[in-house]
Amino acid sequence: MIKVSFSWENWAAIIEISDKLFELAAITYDSTQQHSANSKNGKRHIAYYFGYSSCMKGIAYQKLGDYSESRKCISRYADLSWIKELNEEGLAEVEYYKNIAVANTYVLDLLEGKTNVLSDYVEFILKSDKEELLAGLITVLESAIKYNYPIDWVLEEFKEQVEEIGSKEKREDVRYYIDYIYLQSIYLYKREKIVDAINLILDNLILSDNLEDGTGFRKTTAFYELVRPYASTSQLERHRRIMQNILEREFLKDEKNMLVINSRIVD
Repeated sequence: MIKVSFSWENWAAIIEISDKLFELAAITYDSTQQHSANSKNGKRHIAYYFGYSSCMKGIAYQKLGDYSESRKCISRYADLSWIKELNEEGLAEVEYYKNIAVANTYVLDLLEGKTNVLSDYVEFILKSDKEELLAGLITVLESAIKYNYPIDWVLEEFKEQVEEIGSKEKREDVRYYIDYIYLQSIYLYKREKIVDAINLILDNLILSDNLEDGTGFRKTTAFYELVRPYASTSQLERHRRIMQNILEREFLKDEKNMLVINSRIVD
């Protein structure tokens, strides 16, 4: 439910569901103390559920711009070593969320305009698993767009890795990847690289449509309409073809296999 809400960017729902998950984890943990903290009542160790619920709640507050509440959530999963009788799996979860807490603290710093941590954050991304790459770059782009500073060197640093992710188009990467392209197009526009920005927007329209990412398609379409006056003739034509291709899949056709929208209703 949390993952579905994230896909739809329903931050309020994520906060509510995360609270319920944390509460269930606490009840489960208390009951297992009568036997063993390592008892399994889910697919993962109990430390995972404490960490995941707190982390997702913090991300939701971050997306809502409530950085103070987000930092409170980070403090909840930064140190989960209080969980008793941690086994190897549990210790791994504690260490994982400890590292995520460091990363998300950098995230909040950047989103609050503390650009002095950018180099440290980039270094952190370089040392992290590939799964964290797009989320990290999205943060960097959001900060650069909000506070008007160049990050070309960061985008160049990770260019090959991002292209590799894009070529695979893994379903679990879709939401992050399309958001990354969306934000990169905004960044290029603000850098006055208008042609490149609009080309990227058009690429993202095709990608988000093909991968059925309604959230990404909606945002990309809105941004295109904003910059449409700057589009070249060829870009306008490419956009028209993209929209026509979508209509050809969605609209009814007549007996001659022609789009019904192309004909007129007359008295």
